Amino acid sequence: MIKRNRRLARTRKWWPDRMESKLIIVFLFLIILPIGVLTYVAAQRYSNSIERNTVTFVSQLSDQMMGKMDDYIEDMKKISIIPSYQADIMEGLKMSNSFYGGQTGGEAGDSGVLTEQERTRLAIDRKIGSSIYFINNIKSSTNVVYLFDVYGNPYFAIKNTAIRSDLQDVLPRWTELAEEAHGTPVLVSTQDVAGRATSSRYVFTVVRKIIDPRTFESIGMIAIDANIGVIDNIIKDLDKSTHGKTLVVDESGSVVYDSDKSLIGQNLKNSELMPGVLTEQGSFHTKIDGKSVLAIFKESSVTGWKVLITIPEDELMADALRTRTYTIAAALAIMAFALLISLVLVFAITRPLRGLVRMMKEVQTGNLDVAFPVVSRDEAGLVGSAFNRMIDRIKTLIQDIYAVEERKKEAELQSLQHQINPHFIYNTLESIRMTAVLSDNKEVATMTQLLGKLLRYSIHGGLESVPIAKEWEHLGIYVQLLNYRYGSRFELELPDARETENLSVIKLLFQPIVENAVYHGLHESRSGMRIRVLCKQERTDLLFDVEDDGEGMDEETLHKLQASLVRAPDGEGDNTGIGLRNVNERIKLKYGETYGLSIRSRFGHGTVVTVRLPATPAAHQGGEST
Repeated sequence: MIKRNRRLARTRKWWPDRMESKLIIVFLFLIILPIGVLTYVAAQRYSNSIERNTVTFVSQLSDQMMGKMDDYIEDMKKISIIPSYQADIMEGLKMSNSFYGGQTGGEAGDSGVLTEQERTRLAIDRKIGSSIYFINNIKSSTNVVYLFDVYGNPYFAIKNTAIRSDLQDVLPRWTELAEEAHGTPVLVSTQDVAGRATSSRYVFTVVRKIIDPRTFESIGMIAIDANIGVIDNIIKDLDKSTHGKTLVVDESGSVVYDSDKSLIGQNLKNSELMPGVLTEQGSFHTKIDGKSVLAIFKESSVTGWKVLITIPEDELMADALRTRTYTIAAALAIMAFALLISLVLVFAITRPLRGLVRMMKEVQTGNLDVAFPVVSRDEAGLVGSAFNRMIDRIKTLIQDIYAVEERKKEAELQSLQHQINPHFIYNTLESIRMTAVLSDNKEVATMTQLLGKLLRYSIHGGLESVPIAKEWEHLGIYVQLLNYRYGSRFELELPDARETENLSVIKLLFQPIVENAVYHGLHESRSGMRIRVLCKQERTDLLFDVEDDGEGMDEETLHKLQASLVRAPDGEGDNTGIGLRNVNERIKLKYGETYGLSIRSRFGHGTVVTVRLPATPAAHQGGEST
């Protein structure tokens, strides 16, 4: 139950109280939510469709491009095996190996006649050189073919201006790769090289050991350089179609080719692009230079190279963004129009209710001179008619109740006052009569004087408030009269004046309580009685305990007395607790039903009557009456 109340309290915090606000929120959900979700889903599906179509289209183009590149590299690998089946090359490489393997050195003769060594070198060059020209011209694209004997002596076409100047630097690496491949072709990634004219260019190379097919021994090595322009020509059309950029990386992550030619030769293994390229093909989203791109990649089964095409998402989604913008604008216009109609409808429906609420607030302030103008017979008009009839009925009831309560209150006050004052006067006069009978002395004069004070104190209305000091004075006079009658048998103990000096209470509050204790608690066998009044505060209440050490009451008498505080006794002539009941009713009339008297008693242990009053100072302020 507590959890449910907490949930309701949290709900009330954000859920508005006004009817217009509730209806507007409902219409907002009914209009914005469906249209917004529909617009979002449509735009998202359109964007996803464009992306899927783009991935499919680019994948097809990359397949075509990769097929051309694979064919070209396959042709280069096939060219690399020609020396193993070309007799001139085989014979020339063997002659070179024999010549350089057995060479001890020598100088050309001064007579200008060629030495045997020079003639041998010329013969080798003629045999190998003619074949190199043939191999160079097999492919129409620019290729440079290098042949090496087992000692690393190079042979190439002298007239080819693309001959690289770093052969001696790259030869150990080529030799190592060819040795590890054991006669199979090895594809070397793109390198930035300088030709004889010092012009920088990018090439990739196929190296292969030349194996004698009869002895299966290595007699040399072939290296074929291919200009990167071959790949550039293939990819140029792809970039035009995709409006993106293309990147080709080898198995180690080194860049073979990129559209801008700014990354060629660099290793991108730790680049933000490479983590997405973990499978043979696919696509992913990433950022390059802070711009979002769609990356589509595919791996070649021939070379192991990966082709990575990056398309800017701004370019990819340009049509989608325009379509989404138009869709959102149309959705906003529809929602605005629907909301406008809803607002007009809401305020038209709630206008009569707002007027009715304003009239009800007027009624809350006590103004009953209001009337709802009924202009239609709809639900609001019916409620307004019922409101008008209710106000008329309330006016009539208020007038009737006011008149009845006035008469009732007047009758109750008169009844209470008439019950308390005669009861007290009769008992006092009886005391005076008994004293005059027993002793003809000045006590009669004193008692008469005290009686006059009591009458002056109690002659005015019973619900008036007085300072508590006057109540203590009145109570002391009453006990003094009792002591005249019973021979000083009663002792009264009041609270410290400092504890109660600022308090005010209703008149004649404690005297009926003490009177009840005297007449019902003092047994003839006892020599006297002590009556104590204690004051204490309990939270927001002020408690006065009137204690006596008299005979007390048994349970039956106590229950009867407690019942008499609530209602008058049923039996005629039974005056049990009449004074206490009157005090209890006066307290409740003045302070409310939560205040009044309570009684505790045990036979042989005395009685305690507790008076409960509000502790707030304002509750005890009132006019002073003497």
